[in-house]
Formats: sequence, structure tokens, C-alpha cells
Amino acid sequence: MSLLEVKQLTKRFGGLVAVNKMTFEINKGEIVGLIGPNGAGKTTVFNLISGIFPASEGNILLNGRELKRMPAHRRSLAGIGRTFQVVRPFEMTVLENVMVPALARNKSTKLARQKAEKVLEMMGLDQLSDSEPGNLTLAQRKRIEVARALATDPELLLLDEVLAGLNPTEVAENLPIIRQVRDSGVTIIFIEHLMDAMMSVSERVLVMDQGALISSGTPAEVTQDACVIKAYLGEEDPQC
Repeated sequence: MSLLEVKQLTKRFGGLVAVNKMTFEINKGEIVGLIGPNGAGKTTVFNLISGIFPASEGNILLNGRELKRMPAHRRSLAGIGRTFQVVRPFEMTVLENVMVPALARNKSTKLARQKAEKVLEMMGLDQLSDSEPGNLTLAQRKRIEVARALATDPELLLLDEVLAGLNPTEVAENLPIIRQVRDSGVTIIFIEHLMDAMMSVSERVLVMDQGALISSGTPAEVTQDACVIKAYLGEEDPQC
């Protein structure tokens, strides 16, 4: 069953077409990777889905509900959570950082705290609740970013390079957490440049180049696609 439907999604910045007529669906319970060369438009797609940018054209539907005119905060309440490439935690404890977004749905401080504690346990951060994020590693701060997004109770979670900057051991430790989040009932789309990690955790992959969707399929299918090979390696193919 489709959770997210994106139809002919387009974003123009003056004469630049950053996203060009993107059409795809995300089914409930999927982990979908969104890949492409630098500047392909991946984060712009996330910004359009989450409501940070208005779309120039096209439609976005969540559970059949049109989101095009809905501001970002209402999209969050509708069920879309996201992380950002640059991690900027508040100057609060880890627990308080996660309680802030939890308050969007839980007006009671007690309930927000309970939600935050539950999310921190899932993310393996419960022993760091009273710590200051500035004293933690990048990998731990990335997990806080994911925890803050999860505290809003999303149906769809957009993860933007949550593995970037981590060493191989840290990447390996975080991949099971992504699967655990999905298994808890959250559908995931994530952007990542670490191709081995992306292909190991994604059930389906969308490939962008120059603002357009050029391929979609299983990891095995897209890695054999001539247009994907051209986009990444610059090899010529008359069909692309």
C-alpha cells in the first residue's frame, strides 16, 4: 500500500530546474535509498516533501492526503519526520533535545519525557540522557538527530546522510538501528553516499541525476542500469 505518492514534482530556482518532474511512490514499511551524484537534487526533494520549499509544480500525497499547500510544521504533525545533513543539537541535555520535538504531540511534559526516553532507548542513547551533546562523538550526535525526528511519531522518516563522516565501525553499528526503526512501523527514505551501506540496507533504490529520476529498482537492478553507470562514471550510452 502506498504511503507517499510524488507526482511530476518540480522545483525551479529562477532559471535552474533543481527537480524535474519526479514521479515515484513509497510503500508502507519500505526502506528506500535515494542516490545520485552531488548536485543531483536529492536534498531538494527532501525539502519539497517536508515542506521547507514549496513545489513549483506537481503533487505530494501522504496516505492520499494532498500536502502541496501544507506548511512544514503541519506536515510534521501529518506524519513526516526528517533529519538534516548538518547536526545542530540544542544546548541542552540529550534527553531535553528529544523532549522538545516530543512536545509537538505530547503537550504534557511527563508524556513528552516518556516518549523521549523510549526513543533514546531504541537509539541506544538512554545511558547518555543527562549528557551534553557537545561532549559526544559525531556518531552519537547523528543518533540524537534521528531520535529528535522519531520523537514526532512519524509514519515517514527522511534521513539525510546520517552515516556521513562516520568510520566503518560506526557505520556498521548504525545500520541495524535503521532496520530497527523500520521494524517499529516507520517507513524510511534515506540519502547516503556510502554505497555499500546504502545497498546493504535498502530494499529499493531511486536514482537521480540532474534533477530527474533516471532509475528505480532493487539495489542489484540499479547497479546494472546503463544510465546509472553513465551518471556515476561518465560512460557513454546512447539510450541515456
